[in-house]
Amino acid sequence: MYRGCSQILLAVVMALHPPVALSDALEERVPLWESKALLCDPGPGAAPFPSKQTNDPAQPCDDGDMTLFNGLLCAAGDQRGCAGVAEAQDPVSGEWFRSPRIRLHGNDRGGASFSPDMALGVELYLLSSKDQARAYKWLMWMDEHVACSLNVLGWCAVRALPRFCTDDAPDGGCTMRHGDAATLAATVDFLQRQAGMPALPDGRLRGHLGTFSGYGPAIAAIDANLNRPGYSQHLVAVSLWVLKAAGTTDPRLAEASQRLSQRAPDNAFFRFLSEGPTLAVRQKVLERCPAAATVLVQPLRQWQWEREEADQAWRSSAYWDCLFMARLLQ
Repeated sequence: MYRGCSQILLAVVMALHPPVALSDALEERVPLWESKALLCDPGPGAAPFPSKQTNDPAQPCDDGDMTLFNGLLCAAGDQRGCAGVAEAQDPVSGEWFRSPRIRLHGNDRGGASFSPDMALGVELYLLSSKDQARAYKWLMWMDEHVACSLNVLGWCAVRALPRFCTDDAPDGGCTMRHGDAATLAATVDFLQRQAGMPALPDGRLRGHLGTFSGYGPAIAAIDANLNRPGYSQHLVAVSLWVLKAAGTTDPRLAEASQRLSQRAPDNAFFRFLSEGPTLAVRQKVLERCPAAATVLVQPLRQWQWEREEADQAWRSSAYWDCLFMARLLQ
């Protein structure tokens, strides 16, 4: 009922005075979203950072994927997201974690301490901030932690693929896949051109990135057509944003963005990547993001743009997904 009424109301508003009315309606909701969104306090050693919610007073932060989402917030212009990504990195080793709290207190959310998905959030932060010092320290950590696949009398005869973490899950959740290497290669190239980052040393990491450098648009175009609805499509969308932010101009990026939008037309983030800040995108955000009278389903733990339509994830929005879109549309 709420969804149907909101669509009728928005259609009337657009007919009367579309650009100003939709912008005003969006801006009016932002203070509500700000008041409800959780800032996780990790304790001494890091500042509060955006997080989803658990509704558990003992540990209220559902932050197992927040380096990805904070990277998105950062790229949209929210400095709290930038700080959340930066403080998820170990300042000594350069290793990155899923959130500042997990870096400081250990991973109680399950799975590996980091992942290729989180790496996309780091890359968005690095492209936005041009923080080549943190980037180089991270890359050196990865270079030093390439595993050995074949050891012969104490000598490593064959090196494994580079990985983003060392506490690998049973499904190989740390390993750098081809698409991961392509987006990271684009990020590295950007930082070397635009921020003066030094060249990587010869080795497995540099060689792997070199092998897949320039293949990002082709991989994204395939994935946009084949990946399943939900988080798999969302990762394609984030990869597209990384490649665009890194200066990639291949027309296949626009085609892939359009294909994602066609496959999930109610996803405001996908529509934004394809269309830009159009009135249709604003309308989708207002349809899916809560007004003052909206009653959400607890706990508020969803980033709705990574869910398929059937999940109705907007009913448990963590509010940060809505603040993210508001930032993009400002």
